[in-house]
Amino acid sequence: MRRDDARATTGPPALSAPAPWRRRLRALLRRRAAEDGQAMLLGIGMIAVVLALTLGIASVTSVYLDVKRLTAMADSAAVAGAGRIAPDGYYTGGPSAAPVAMDDASVRSAAVDDLVSQAEVGVASAGGLSDVSVTDAHVEDGRVAVVTLSGHSRPPFLPWGVLPFEGFDISATGSARTTTAP
Repeated sequence: MRRDDARATTGPPALSAPAPWRRRLRALLRRRAAEDGQAMLLGIGMIAVVLALTLGIASVTSVYLDVKRLTAMADSAAVAGAGRIAPDGYYTGGPSAAPVAMDDASVRSAAVDDLVSQAEVGVASAGGLSDVSVTDAHVEDGRVAVVTLSGHSRPPFLPWGVLPFEGFDISATGSARTTTAP
């Protein structure tokens, strides 16, 4: 019993001055309690920035694809215009002269017909492209059909209620040369 008595009289060491590791632990816990919620705000902010960048890049890509689609349509209309033969000009100039097969009216008519056929297939309405029309169709040097189309692109991921405009007006020009075999 003497041992128990000795322990009872001496008791545990006094806790008046905490050990240095306890002070560090308390300071760390206080600092962590002061920063609660800041990591969540940072995470939400980063998610919003990444989402905005992703949707912005997707919208720019959509406009780029609309320009490419309109360019392909203009090329197709120019090829149709180069293939259209003006009835009065196919063999003008004698047997050794190359045929002059195009005029502005036939190129425009072929371009409009080709645009209508592409609209029936659904090429013109794909993506955000709308209001596609033939802006210009003419012949250069008697052998090159040049067709310019215009349209309206409206990217799908932009907040159109917030933005003051309603999309982008785009245009594309295609050309095709007619040749004769010797």
